[in-house]
Amino acid sequence: MKQIEFLTESGTARNLAKMSSSELLTLRETMRDCEAREWIARYRAKQKQAGRVAAWTWWQDTLADISKRRGEKAAEDLRQRMNRNSNEKSGKG
Repeated sequence: MKQIEFLTESGTARNLAKMSSSELLTLRETMRDCEAREWIARYRAKQKQAGRVAAWTWWQDTLADISKRRGEKAAEDLRQRMNRNSNEKSGKG
């Protein structure tokens, strides 16, 4: 498996246990934003494959599953991040 260079540079390689709380928070925010972008890409692919109505139904079911597994607050956070990311990309944000 090819390693991503910036993750393996000796100057930036860090153990999670040694990271400061602000570094962990930044990492967590980055991961959540990345997840939102991934779900946007999946939704758009589903739109192309199955159409808008089917994609919207699929997303509502997926969001309900996320809510059951992670809680309503986490699902709402994901939805807001997706909206914010989508708005920034389209120039509305």
